[in-house]
Amino acid sequence: MLTGCEKTSEAESNCAPRVPDAYLLDSDVLIDISRNKPAAIDYVDTLPDPWMISQVTAMELLVGARDKREIAYLDQFLSSYPIVPLSASLGVRAYRLLMDYAKSHGLHVFDSLVAATALEQGLTLVTRNQRHFAMIDKLILHVPEY
Repeated sequence: MLTGCEKTSEAESNCAPRVPDAYLLDSDVLIDISRNKPAAIDYVDTLPDPWMISQVTAMELLVGARDKREIAYLDQFLSSYPIVPLSASLGVRAYRLLMDYAKSHGLHVFDSLVAATALEQGLTLVTRNQRHFAMIDKLILHVPEY
């Protein structure tokens, strides 16, 4: 499902300039890659560069690690990819998203920060969790079919 980022007027836009074919990978896709699922690896290999990871997504992966060995593996895995750091503007955008969607659609804090990262950076969010993000206006989603 794709949703666009429309200008509200010729001079005004509510989103960052789009980076052509630039992607932000969500935690579900990265978990599949980190667990060596061939379909996920093949899928991500077809994405053109650049693609990035939100700092929040990196933290989600570490929190989900089963033990210290897996934390070390994930730290090494994540060091291979560009990480988009948190910023004050991301916090403000995530807060606004929570105001709009937390009660009406069940948007959670981590997902609001990931969505804010994609919106602020003009990236397409790659996620298999469409229901977590589909309601967010101006967020462009790509849902892999693997």
